[in-house]
Amino acid sequence: MGCVFQSTEDKCIFKIDWILSSGEQAKDEYVLYYYSNLSVPIGRFQNRVQLMGDILCNDGSLLLQDVQEADQGTYTCEIRLKGESQVFKKAVVLHVLPEEPKELMVRVGEMIRMGCVFQSTEVKHVTKVEWIFSGRRAKEEIVFRYYHKLRMSVGYSQSWGHFQNRVNLVGDIFRNDGSIVLQGVRESDGGNYTCSIHLGNLVFKKTIVLHVSPEEPRKW
Repeated sequence: MGCVFQSTEDKCIFKIDWILSSGEQAKDEYVLYYYSNLSVPIGRFQNRVQLMGDILCNDGSLLLQDVQEADQGTYTCEIRLKGESQVFKKAVVLHVLPEEPKELMVRVGEMIRMGCVFQSTEVKHVTKVEWIFSGRRAKEEIVFRYYHKLRMSVGYSQSWGHFQNRVNLVGDIFRNDGSIVLQGVRESDGGNYTCSIHLGNLVFKKTIVLHVSPEEPRKW
């Protein structure tokens, strides 16, 4: 969540406060404060938030990870400069989508969509998406990989092994969505699918358990 104080004054940041307002009835909740070169996450946001901006450039931007439904609301950033009574404020509204199911059921021969979305406040491009399959007996197997070359603004995707030509990326990469569709499901496709989405040095992982039931018998 971005928060930059653009000023012509050559003064350093003295204090930063990030505050969450969840609604009319809920009390305001401190997320993080910065004071005397010390950044302190508060309460349930401990180990999930950190300042990502360059303090020397009056940038108090915040990174929130492992986003939860309760995190939805209006985040207000307040920046104070040394020797200044003026307070810079910026509000950011965060909407949190419900988490997709982690266990899915499909019949042989059908297609199935497996969702994987990195909900992050960090403004970075997806550099890599990888899906790994782990069955009951088989070793881990690459299902799908996507690479994005920032210099060329081009993405490359590829499915592997017995998943070749049966997997397609259907998520919007520009929205950190690495969801895939698996077509022509086989009994051997049942198992764990782990998705990894890379945003620079940040990595989000999610595992989906796929249960495959036999094809329905034909009625004569």
